[in-house]
Amino acid sequence: MLNSKMMHYSKYPSIRNWALPTPQLIADPVSRTDSTRTLRSQSSRSARTSTTLVDSEVKAFDVEADMALALVVSNPNARPRHFRNLFEECIFVFTAMMAIASTTFLQGAIVINTGTIGQDLNMTAAQVSWIAAAIGLASGSFMLFCSKTADLFGRKLQLLVGLLLLSLFSLLTAFAPDPVSMNVLCGFLGLGTAIIAPPAMGTLFATYPAGIRRNRVTGAMGAANPLGFIFGSMSSGLATKYASWRQSFFVVAVFFFVMGVMAVWTMPSMPRCESSSQLIKEFDYLGTVLAIAGLACISAALTEAPQAGWHSYKVLVMLLLGAGALTAFAFWENHAPCPLLPPHIFANSTFTLTIICVGLGYMSFITNQFWISLYMQEIQELEPLSIAIRLMPQAILGMVWSYLGEELISFVSGRIIMAAGGLGYIGGAILILFIKPETSYWALLFPALCVTVIGADFQFIVSNLYVSSNLAPSQSSLGAGILQTVLRLSISLGLAITSAIHGALSTTAFGQAHPSYAYSRVFLSTIVFASLSLVIIPFLQIGRQGATADDGGEEGFELPSNMGRFQSQGSLLSSVSSRHLSGRWGDGPGGEGGHGWGSRAGVWEWGDVGGYELCLKCGDERPVAGVPHHQHQPKKGLPQSTKHVSFYAGRTDHALQIGNTSCSSSLENNAEQTRG
Repeated sequence: MLNSKMMHYSKYPSIRNWALPTPQLIADPVSRTDSTRTLRSQSSRSARTSTTLVDSEVKAFDVEADMALALVVSNPNARPRHFRNLFEECIFVFTAMMAIASTTFLQGAIVINTGTIGQDLNMTAAQVSWIAAAIGLASGSFMLFCSKTADLFGRKLQLLVGLLLLSLFSLLTAFAPDPVSMNVLCGFLGLGTAIIAPPAMGTLFATYPAGIRRNRVTGAMGAANPLGFIFGSMSSGLATKYASWRQSFFVVAVFFFVMGVMAVWTMPSMPRCESSSQLIKEFDYLGTVLAIAGLACISAALTEAPQAGWHSYKVLVMLLLGAGALTAFAFWENHAPCPLLPPHIFANSTFTLTIICVGLGYMSFITNQFWISLYMQEIQELEPLSIAIRLMPQAILGMVWSYLGEELISFVSGRIIMAAGGLGYIGGAILILFIKPETSYWALLFPALCVTVIGADFQFIVSNLYVSSNLAPSQSSLGAGILQTVLRLSISLGLAITSAIHGALSTTAFGQAHPSYAYSRVFLSTIVFASLSLVIIPFLQIGRQGATADDGGEEGFELPSNMGRFQSQGSLLSSVSSRHLSGRWGDGPGGEGGHGWGSRAGVWEWGDVGGYELCLKCGDERPVAGVPHHQHQPKKGLPQSTKHVSFYAGRTDHALQIGNTSCSSSLENNAEQTRG
């Protein structure tokens, strides 16, 4: 079956280093005198066993890598061995964190300078809001497209290209001569964030299987947003104070270039799932164009309406074109052979509601962050560095809440944590609503900043863990892209709506006499966003995520670089089926107990043998049966099941458990059960 080096989970080198045999029929399967199969030494076992396949469509690597993964990944909480030490792993996680939080980093670098940039380039209020909105719009519009291209070009290559493009466009933005070029270049910055976020998140989730270690990494991703905001705002504030806002973009360019260097060093190479020609042929080009056009037209219409008027011909045309494009997109995705956004993903109501809930909550959070920064610039007349210092507690507390969230998710219901985050959004938004120009920073704004970030961290952690565990492993980049798309689009949509409110009220006589009035109405709208998010939470069905019994320590386990393909037994069930294989376990020509991939007639089905288990102490291995297609009960003495056995890899006190039972330490008991 499998070579012995595949059986000892603590000793096998790496899936990508296995010397797998060429698919072929075995004329002389291994015979056993006993019905159990005892592990031998590597040299003797490898000489007697190999892979038996009866269909050329099945590759030996597909079969053995999946089956071995079920055996070897006994402790998902240990450090993956393709990181030589903890420091290298931390650099990898930090690089992925900053790639995922690149939009927040840019927001931090820009929002504290929006007033200064607007004055220097003579920008209108709508054009100023487009500085931040263009990043979110471009990022959200291209996120799903870039999720697909990550599988086409490879995750590491796409990440490196995106980081280099971000560095280049940041450098060009420093020389923007007018409002139009400034907004266009910000749009290209948003495109860069869309390029790097899916491969970074997809690689993270492919590297860490479900467990406590993944929870910690996800918690670190939650801390990435506040940490990115600190780096962006402080570096930009310092550059603006001692030079100008243009020099702040030089700092951003250097930051992304350094990230690219770290990615070359630590980011594992993930092989593409399919051939490039096949992916190019099946790509949903029409869906991509419709989605981008629809989102861009609606966001532009909402932003321009306060200046041009809601009855303006241009605004009405953009609204109609945007609505028509999105309607056509929804229709096309239900009929496209390879849709950009597969409709079946939303058949899970909890997944759909989670996406909506997180989007509305983040809409409240990011719009508050943008408008409170502009409020301090325009109304309180503070310098960019002073604004960055005032916003820093939110980022620092964000890392604290993120750590708390990843600890809680292992033993507290995800719905409760989502609710705590929703209450944080509402509480902070209410405090911001009552801020006046003369109000002390410590009285309202400081506690508001500390509370609102609870929502951003808690909901980010829960949603990422839930989404990653409910999508196919081969769609990890796509799943990351869906969530990141919603977060990015919530930025552009929230800023478009609040810009329309601010623009409509600031031009009235009362608004001109009381400049803070328009801001107060904007802050009121953020309370509405947060309230809508909170209303959805009772309908979510999210439990604890990644709770395991063993923390795992530092002893690493082998994790293949192509984990995105072989992350669960679902891929094995689909690649090894009755359509591909003939022969059954235990029915080889060697007599009773002859185990191997047989070449005789018959069908090997998951119902006949639901799996097998291996004892790491005694080295005994035995098959585990299930009920074949609901046609008969399992054989006496074997574990019962009502359908095909779903594999589970976990540890007991004695064995690596595959299936529903752990093997006994007694070879005699195992032999008796197998004979039964």
